[in-house]
Amino acid sequence: MPKSLSTFLDEISKIPGELIRISRPVKPQAFEATAILEHLHRRDDNSVVLFEEPENLFGKPSGIQLVSNVFATRERIARAIGHPVDQSRLPLSLEMARCDNESIPATVCQGAAPVHEKIFIGEDADVRNLPVVRHYEKDLGPVMTMVVGIRNPDEGFYELSFAKTFYKDNPRRMGASLHSLHLARILARYRELGKSAPIISILGHHPAFNLGVLAATPFGNDDYATIGGFMGESVRLAPSVTFGDEFMVPADAEIIVEGEVPPDESEVVDPFGEVTLFYQAQCIRNAFNVTAITMRNKPIMQDIFSGHKGHWNLGAIPKEGSIYNSLQTRFGNIVGVHMPHSLCSRLGFYISIRKSKEGFAKQVGHAAMLESPFFQFVIVVDEGIDVFDEEKVIWAAASYTDPSKDVDLIKNSWTIFNTAAGYQKVVIDATAPLDYPFPERFKVPDDVMSSINLEEWINE
Repeated sequence: MPKSLSTFLDEISKIPGELIRISRPVKPQAFEATAILEHLHRRDDNSVVLFEEPENLFGKPSGIQLVSNVFATRERIARAIGHPVDQSRLPLSLEMARCDNESIPATVCQGAAPVHEKIFIGEDADVRNLPVVRHYEKDLGPVMTMVVGIRNPDEGFYELSFAKTFYKDNPRRMGASLHSLHLARILARYRELGKSAPIISILGHHPAFNLGVLAATPFGNDDYATIGGFMGESVRLAPSVTFGDEFMVPADAEIIVEGEVPPDESEVVDPFGEVTLFYQAQCIRNAFNVTAITMRNKPIMQDIFSGHKGHWNLGAIPKEGSIYNSLQTRFGNIVGVHMPHSLCSRLGFYISIRKSKEGFAKQVGHAAMLESPFFQFVIVVDEGIDVFDEEKVIWAAASYTDPSKDVDLIKNSWTIFNTAAGYQKVVIDATAPLDYPFPERFKVPDDVMSSINLEEWINE
């Protein structure tokens, strides 16, 4: 059976503590879904939450289930790509690096596509029938937080990225916050041609599909093939309802909203409670005119609880692999990469290296800054420091960093998110100096440590 969100939820439902079902009716547009998720977060409960009876924007039963928190633990993400759950730190990042290099070309679905079991076009393609979530108190309105896809008009490759699409008090109109540099580049080309850009919003698929979407791939990449590498199988595609085989859509998705981005129309989007825990400021972005909505017979709409563990993990863990690949190819001395929750898994990351000479750490740090416009802070440590142990990373920064030479401030460098740093970025060399005598860090002898079996020494 092809992988889908449904197959994954069936799998984890058999594992105690992994899935919570909410059977009472819930009003997602009135903050009830996110209030429940926030209560669970404050209890440190990272279970997947399946709302079985969410209302649509009419305030009526939607007949569509709603799921969130799918990515809230690294262990669950490991499970999604078939990786051992007890190896969910550095080994998971390295497995992501392998998946990033393991392209599997997409195939055309033979027979009816599951996502076309129900088709709504014209006036029936009404966004208000969906259980769209309003997340935070001052959000502009209900918003879909999932994957969008666009096809390049010249080379024909597909670019998929996460983006917010806001319902705009019009059943067939949304505002799309398409901030990805690759998406913006393709949309600029459609404007040059004076054409509307075909677009889809994919509101649910197997978690490995979404992880593949967030690999840090170059412009012109075959995103469906990259996603196949994360899924371990070909992504099955089917012709879209609106555009036919000129725009292929994932056949095993839960719900797809098809539409067009006109070259000369805009909409107000945001504020929205973003990944950084701040509201993103209101701005003008693209209009999204809905042409069709397709779904399974029993669809499950997926949502991302912004600014929480699932949101952070989803964006960070695939990029840990991509960044490792990029830096390792260039330098050959990379040991580990981690984008910690303390930096919202977007604003920066920690890198461990095998340092052979002074200056190497700075080279790696500056190159790493180019991997994403999100990044504002990079700390480079020695290979003996576990980048997943933040206490040790901060110890290294406090112990090995000479502020007069090891901290670089990069000024007037564009970034996406608003923090007090503005358009400034910081690279910190927190590796032990090699150019003058420096104290050695203590340790118990390795041979004695390996000879001790603690269970033999501790009385029951």
